[in-house]
Amino acid sequence: MDLDKIINFVTDTGRILLESGAETSRIEDTLKRITNYYCGEESETVVVLTGFFVSIGTTTKTVRVNKRTINLDKVSKINMLSRDITSGKVTLDEAIERLNKIEKSKPYPLILMTLAVALSCAFFTLLSGGKFTDSINSFITGAIMNLFTWLMRKYNIANFIVTFSGGVIISLMTIILYKTGIGTNINAMITGAIMPLVPGLAITNAIRDIIAGDYLSGSARIFDAVVAAVALAAGAGISMYLFGNMSGGELL
Repeated sequence: MDLDKIINFVTDTGRILLESGAETSRIEDTLKRITNYYCGEESETVVVLTGFFVSIGTTTKTVRVNKRTINLDKVSKINMLSRDITSGKVTLDEAIERLNKIEKSKPYPLILMTLAVALSCAFFTLLSGGKFTDSINSFITGAIMNLFTWLMRKYNIANFIVTFSGGVIISLMTIILYKTGIGTNINAMITGAIMPLVPGLAITNAIRDIIAGDYLSGSARIFDAVVAAVALAAGAGISMYLFGNMSGGELL
């Protein structure tokens, strides 16, 4: 069997998993199962947050991953593909074709994602003790925030800047709508609108990596989540502070 084709397929699989937000232990286990199936036991895989390398016999390939997002649909489909490979249901060529389809699969339409984010913001506001008018404020704010962050990610803006800017947009839009009479509970509205940007999955994956014994990737993921949380809090806090001072301090 063509070793170059196998190692290229394995590294493409790992890259898509890492870019899609899969935890390190899952990626290593998936790649290990595939390489063991095709090449026997003479294979090693090491994955960190920013890349990985795969070694099969005397051949080693290193892959650097610069972008990371959350796409659990791709993670699920690749998990299913790896099970089909190890059970002998697909050939290598068929697996490569399926992987290409998975990589090229289009995300949910922007309008649907925006609606989902807006609804989640509205319901989180209600869970935080807000009223119906507060949830309307968060619904509008969440929709605008999602469109803004989607546009920034489209042009590959750094995640720190995206998260910081998202916090700014959330607090500004919440306060502007509040000033027009939509909503009464500032805390509940901002808490609800900010939830989609909270790095919950990153923290979960970090804990899973640490439990699995992968302290390097787990620590890196925790640091990544802390940076995102700081950016989000700074963006929201700074704009609230400045707007509060311009409004005579009534928001502080």
